[in-house]
Amino acid sequence: MDTRDWELLVAGYDPDAHGDYTSASADGRDAIVESARGFLTPLDATQHLLGNVEVDLDGDTATTHATFIAQHVRDGARFLMGGNYDDTLRRTPTGWQIVNRRIRGIWSDGDPSVLTVTVS
Repeated sequence: MDTRDWELLVAGYDPDAHGDYTSASADGRDAIVESARGFLTPLDATQHLLGNVEVDLDGDTATTHATFIAQHVRDGARFLMGGNYDDTLRRTPTGWQIVNRRIRGIWSDGDPSVLTVTVS
């Protein structure tokens, strides 16, 4: 996401993936990637840092939990947030893909208007 490599982001999701975000959701990897593109494109920069990654592997399925801090910058203003990623993944012939992603913000700091998308 931070590099805006949309093809790489597509490759990380199952075609029928579901994304559940703090204030929105999306079904299917195309909708998930388009949502990310629409959210991130107006921003000058983003940086998502993950930590405390836990993985529970069961054959070709895995569940993961990770904490995150995400910085969003636009027009010199910054918005920082932290929270959790909870994912279910499936092993495919081309690698692991996210089947379900749940993102929950826990805290934030800065100017939340940085994330406001204006439609003209």
